[in-house]
Amino acid sequence: MPNETLKSDRTAEARTRGDAKERIFAAAEKLFTEQGYAATSMRMIASAAGVPLASINYHFGSKRDLMESVYQRVLGADGTRSGYLAKLEREAVEAPLSVTRIVETFVESTLRLSRKDTVSGAVFKQLIGRAYFEPGDDFIPEEYVRIMDWYRKALMRALPALPEDELLRRMYFFVGIVAYVMAGRDVMHLLGRCSPASRNDLESLLRALVPFIVGGLEAPPSA
Repeated sequence: MPNETLKSDRTAEARTRGDAKERIFAAAEKLFTEQGYAATSMRMIASAAGVPLASINYHFGSKRDLMESVYQRVLGADGTRSGYLAKLEREAVEAPLSVTRIVETFVESTLRLSRKDTVSGAVFKQLIGRAYFEPGDDFIPEEYVRIMDWYRKALMRALPALPEDELLRRMYFFVGIVAYVMAGRDVMHLLGRCSPASRNDLESLLRALVPFIVGGLEAPPSA
């Protein structure tokens, strides 16, 4: 009997720890989405989760480690995306992928993530928007850095005549436009009566962006 009681107590304690970890995760996801990474403190997360501050350090370590965990769940850092990008490279054999194929892959990947069951599309879109407009670079998750490095290398091979500095500037515009659309910062109203009659939902806008982005990337180098 004493052994069974001890076992039950340990099970309850483990369950409590697990619940606390999930509450911390949920609170961090919500606050990072609403406030941004820089404006969210560990104390804010602990208060929202209803746990001691030390509990966050116990389960996740630092604030950055917690942010990495949130983005890993959102981005699905399980190797599938990196594997898909590598598959595209193998298909290209010796020839570089076309700029259109690269941009379409980026847009399709973004749309696929926005439909993930593990996190609502709204949360994903806001996190991506927040990531782009955050000050500094401490918030950028490692998985995102790896993915963007793949796109940089692929575009360098597709556009060999474009200086790297110019390419990076254009990638900044490219990713910025997508992040802006994902964040839902609707500026259509600024067009007034000139608002287009075409569909303006997220998927339609992102697909309509592809030729616009490709044209910008393939433009001759600036003087």
